Amino acid sequence: MSHSDLPATSRDLLTFTSDDDLDLWDRAVRNYFGASVFRPLGNANGRFSARRVGGSVLCDVLAAPGELERDKRHLDEDGRGAWKLQYVVLGTVAVEQADRLIVLGQGEMGMYDVDQKHILHVPDRARIAGASIPKAALQLPSAATRMLAPRRLASAAGANGTLAALLHSLTTDLPYFGRDALHSVNGAVIGLLSAAIREGLGEESLRRTDRENEKTVAAVKHFILCNIANPSLDPTLVARAFHISVRQLHRLFEEEEETVGQEIRARRIQRCAEELRNPCHHHEKISDIAARWGIADASKFSRQFRSTYGVSPRDYRLDHHIC
Repeated sequence: MSHSDLPATSRDLLTFTSDDDLDLWDRAVRNYFGASVFRPLGNANGRFSARRVGGSVLCDVLAAPGELERDKRHLDEDGRGAWKLQYVVLGTVAVEQADRLIVLGQGEMGMYDVDQKHILHVPDRARIAGASIPKAALQLPSAATRMLAPRRLASAAGANGTLAALLHSLTTDLPYFGRDALHSVNGAVIGLLSAAIREGLGEESLRRTDRENEKTVAAVKHFILCNIANPSLDPTLVARAFHISVRQLHRLFEEEEETVGQEIRARRIQRCAEELRNPCHHHEKISDIAARWGIADASKFSRQFRSTYGVSPRDYRLDHHIC
């Protein structure tokens, strides 16, 4: 692999070309697009040019035939918190994710979630203009996540058409943007993509799905309260009770102040604190109170309690004891 000389206007630009050293190519792809495995089909070479700006990566890719897969082990070791947007300039690209498949031909545009398992299929040489956009930059409702993994975006008129044209321009202009211009281009991509998503999914549809999610979160919290004494209560048990995956459960809590695990811990500590303040439990062992509310490990309970209330369970009880 080699990298090209950098134009004076873009010292941050790196262009990589695959040759016989597939390991180096694989490391370069991982660095810019996340941990994954590439399975080539044939001996054709690939190339990509990429520039980082404001947490995004803008790129121009000449893809060799093959498959690029990102599975659970890659997600665990290299979370990106990003959406991947791509416009197919030449050839065909298929994206397989969440039991769905979208096929993008020349002049078509689509996106997928970098932090969910996926496979990119490139049956023949293809040229792709794309962007990796931080999820935080789009500020989309949590409902959008499930609806966009993956999704075809029409590249006709309106925001979609302008976005497609802007992405297409990256294949020629990416090396020559100065830093200010590059930041402006990145801002335009993010703004247009946000508008295109909201137009395509519909604001009312997003709001309706968010309301449904809020009801589910409330039901989950009620379930936790009702089962808080069960020492086996954890995100896996909760997800099973609601017939969803643990990943879906965590996604529902993305906009909550606490994760599912933190919610369970907080409610257990809260119940313990209530009983430590209650004179009726004054002569009961602290470890027995903790065990009754699902925390069998006394030292673990003490650490969690101190983290929440700033004092040990014993001192908390003494402070609230009324003679």
